[in-house]
Amino acid sequence: MTAFVQSWLSSRAKLNERSFQERKEAYQGLLEAYHRAAVEGTDQASKNFAYWQMRCEIVAPVIVREAIDEIIASNADRKGRSRAHDKLKSSMRRDLGITSE
Repeated sequence: MTAFVQSWLSSRAKLNERSFQERKEAYQGLLEAYHRAAVEGTDQASKNFAYWQMRCEIVAPVIVREAIDEIIASNADRKGRSRAHDKLKSSMRRDLGITSE
């Protein structure tokens, strides 16, 4: 019985680690693509951002996906963009278990 529990705990830890790495990679890719889209403003940069947005749609929780949607919706609204940035950062921190201190 102990071997079974240890095996289950080990498998669960591996799944949690893989999930964390997938989310971290998706967030890093999204932020890099967001930066490129803002700096370059090209069609290719926009498509790259859309790709990473889709990756986040697959692995991120609802709160992060909503924050990404707010970033997109606030394109012409500077105050809204600032709030959207704050929400995106805080939701990613919360999801990754990183404190805001």
